Amino acid sequence: MKNVLVFGAGRIAGPCVGHMLSDPDLKVTVVDKFIENARKVVGDHPRGEAVAFDLKDTDHLVKEADLVVSLLPRFLDHYVIKKCIDQKTAIVFPNFLSPEIKELDKTAREAGVTVLGEIGLDPGIDHMSAVKIINEVKEQGGKIERFSSWCGGLPAPEAANEPVRYKFSWSPEEAIEACTCPARFLEQGQEVNIAGGELMKNYSFKQVDGYGGFEEYPNSDAIFYIDLYGIPEVESIYRGTFRYPGWCETIACLNELGMFDDQVGDVEDMTYLEYICMLADLSNGTNIKKALSDYLGILEYSAVIKNLEWLGLLKNEPLPFRQASAKEILSDTLLDKLSYNQGERDMVVMLHQFDIRRADGKPGRITSTLVEYGEPDGHSAMARTTGLPVAAAARMVARGEYNKPGVNIPVDKNLYEPVLEELSGLGISMKDIYY
Repeated sequence: MKNVLVFGAGRIAGPCVGHMLSDPDLKVTVVDKFIENARKVVGDHPRGEAVAFDLKDTDHLVKEADLVVSLLPRFLDHYVIKKCIDQKTAIVFPNFLSPEIKELDKTAREAGVTVLGEIGLDPGIDHMSAVKIINEVKEQGGKIERFSSWCGGLPAPEAANEPVRYKFSWSPEEAIEACTCPARFLEQGQEVNIAGGELMKNYSFKQVDGYGGFEEYPNSDAIFYIDLYGIPEVESIYRGTFRYPGWCETIACLNELGMFDDQVGDVEDMTYLEYICMLADLSNGTNIKKALSDYLGILEYSAVIKNLEWLGLLKNEPLPFRQASAKEILSDTLLDKLSYNQGERDMVVMLHQFDIRRADGKPGRITSTLVEYGEPDGHSAMARTTGLPVAAAARMVARGEYNKPGVNIPVDKNLYEPVLEELSGLGISMKDIYY
């Protein structure tokens, strides 16, 4: 029996740990700063164990494990991976590879340690499902001329019942950071760069057949994926994020207002309204909505002003902080107003679109779509689509079916084919349509 050590008992741990415990050959130990979180994830399963831990205990825990699964925040990945390499213990995790993690590739290969990252939803299922189709097209003698990919974690339509039509199934702080990352993509051979501060201003609309229209905005560096996916012939490549209409303009104005600033300041005895007036250099005695709309360059009766008011940022009530950054105040406000209520479910929407040239020279198009709904009062769609790929890959690594040394992501056919097949058996699969 293999011993799997899971760091973190947060939002995605339930589906991940539950699926690993369904494997009779795995014993799973879940460690978390708060042992009650670990106990909740493990339940009373005979092959599960909950442990409270401090990062200082990492060496001892890793040494006793056959495999580590890290569900910790991204900033802790590098630390845990280094510990795993030192102890020669394989590790699987869902987060993006940072430059510092990529630099560990040689060390991991020399140590014979498998480090497998980007094996969640996005990144993860996006990699595996895209490369699967790309390789099928190439095997048939075709080529990819344009590749576009979008993904969004959203409230299900019936739960999108607030003015901004968004709720958090993940950290508001991470969501804010994602809204300020620069983006890069290729359009008809020309590189397009979008500065982080301009991201939310560069949105457009995209229809997903059967599910309606969404706002979409550029996501990170799409050009990086040309080499990663082995499509040097591509003329256009784009990655985007889905939101319901109205989100991007509101977020753009919050950014313009300075609400993404992470510099901590003294806010004791200040109200929300006073804080907003300070950011926009407005007098509290003026017509605030009119002055704020002039500052932002929008209409006083626009939906953005209504949204800021609904969020509570214009209320004359004290801030719940003595010292805080604008980002902390915004995160706290968003989490308070945009959390899921009991019985509500979320939704994940992923869409790939391939414009191809077939072996006979004729053009074609392939769309690949995933729509997954959360379980009311159960696991969210985000938790399932992130946690289950981690668990499926972890089972393969634990069984020795995937043991490639070095820092890897799931673009290897020997990995993505069985993982996608396992996910399909769990009800998570892309719907491919060929035109």
